[in-house]
Amino acid sequence: MENEDFDRLLRICRLSLEKGEKAKIKHEIDGIIEYFNTIDGVDCDKYSPSYHPIDIPSKRRKDEPEQFPDVGKLLRNSKIYRFFIVGPKI
Repeated sequence: MENEDFDRLLRICRLSLEKGEKAKIKHEIDGIIEYFNTIDGVDCDKYSPSYHPIDIPSKRRKDEPEQFPDVGKLLRNSKIYRFFIVGPKI
């Protein structure tokens, strides 16, 4: 990656880096780009793409509503404030 392109990338990302950080990040990005160039160089014309190589059966259950026998039992330990159930703070 050229220095001008790297500086433009930093401006677009709104990043300001120290000189040492800049060199380290640029070196890492150059390594990533080199890796992708290596992948691009592989000849894949003789292979057909396999989007779903393994058929995995779906094991989902039926989603059917159920009536809970004792709703009061569910709400017994909950805090209620002005007709709202109060949950824990996150």
